[in-house]
Amino acid sequence: CTTFTTCGVNILWFGTTREMFHGIIGAIVGHRNAYERRQVLHCDVSNGNSMLLVPDISAESAIPPRPEKVPENWTPMRDGMTSDWGSAADCTHLAGEEHLPHTGTLPFESNQSIIGGPVQFHHDLQSYFWFAYLITCNCAGPFNMRCDWDGEMKLFN
Repeated sequence: CTTFTTCGVNILWFGTTREMFHGIIGAIVGHRNAYERRQVLHCDVSNGNSMLLVPDISAESAIPPRPEKVPENWTPMRDGMTSDWGSAADCTHLAGEEHLPHTGTLPFESNQSIIGGPVQFHHDLQSYFWFAYLITCNCAGPFNMRCDWDGEMKLFN
């Protein structure tokens, strides 16, 4: 049994675009730290594996209230982190980067991983690019408001 003292909500619960990118940058920094300090590569970047840190499990943490007397351009700025390291690769025990496992969540996988080529550490960074791109395409607004693609398609039929 593993217990965590860190609480987080899915990164799709961002309050503003600025907070979303702040969270993605935090997840990338965590990814970099894991690789540089421990030679561990995540290998499964996705929205389900990227979280915004929250102080506790509550509705106020998922959707932070606007404090009183703050500037008009105030935004929540929760830090991001990478979670679910179950598919991670220990690069110290592998015989070079070309032997890294081909894992990942399809929409976010690197091009090299999809075509079955050798996987390298920087391919996870490409996955973060696809991750940010797809969030901006599929979110209609903050706090997990997703685009209604079925409704959009009805407009063209």
